[in-house]
Amino acid sequence: MRAVEGIQTVTRTLATVSSAKLSRTRRQAAGMRDYAEQMRQILHRQQGYLAGKSPAELAGISPYFVVREPVRAVTLLLVTGDRGMCGNYNQAAHRIALEFIEERMAAGQQLEVITKGMKGERYLGRKSAAPVLHSEGWPRAGVTEEDVERLFGLVSERFLGGEADEVWAVYTRFHTPLRRVPRLVRLLPVAAERLAGAAGEDAGPADSWSYEPSFSAILDELIGAFLRIQLEDVLLESYASEQGARMVTMEEATERADRSLHEMRMRYNRLRREAITTDLIGVLFATQVRAEEERGHTHSRDGASGGR
Repeated sequence: MRAVEGIQTVTRTLATVSSAKLSRTRRQAAGMRDYAEQMRQILHRQQGYLAGKSPAELAGISPYFVVREPVRAVTLLLVTGDRGMCGNYNQAAHRIALEFIEERMAAGQQLEVITKGMKGERYLGRKSAAPVLHSEGWPRAGVTEEDVERLFGLVSERFLGGEADEVWAVYTRFHTPLRRVPRLVRLLPVAAERLAGAAGEDAGPADSWSYEPSFSAILDELIGAFLRIQLEDVLLESYASEQGARMVTMEEATERADRSLHEMRMRYNRLRREAITTDLIGVLFATQVRAEEERGHTHSRDGASGGR
């Protein structure tokens, strides 16, 4: 019972801490979603300039549009947690990452991994032969600008330097504390058609915009900002999913501890009553035996006196 009470204290504390972190991160993630949507709308309005351009022309606008065929090298960003005790949050992302790695390596592509969260590094060290290029944990503050810039520098350096033809990310998208969806998305190269959206949808004609200094310079800057926003969104969604998963898991563990303690207390009280009953029966039996022995001694003394 003392052991379960100690575990219950830990699970209740973890649930409370995760709830506080989730509340803060949900607000940040919601704000980032709105910001990312505004960025997509800005890029969407430029679809008249992007539509119909050849790969060479897109590459001239921004190097992040460069599509390399065939794909020989891939970098994967795997976002998990540093610790467990959060249900299947880590395992779900691990499964998708491992399937992606095995598929690409079977196709003869070189693959390297960047892990955010120590659980991912330990899992791949056991299950996969893919080398881990960079691994880092989570700071106490959760998602920070330094983390975003560091990861952005890593993935963009690999892509622009030619060490990676594609950059993918495995993360968990947060919906509610009970609903989390692991996802696999391509970060680089940026798909021009994905930015442009559906042709003719609120785009406006191409000649309705004037740019200074130039369309290419502005779009190149926007693409860099867009990639940073994507990375921050990936980290925020994953961090919120982890905290939500841990909060729910620890609350369930606390409830199970409550039920276990209730059952243990009932069993303890029953055993205690049985022990007390056994002791009382022993005392009554000893008293009865002693009384009978005393009566026997009295009869013996009375018989001896009558004989004399």
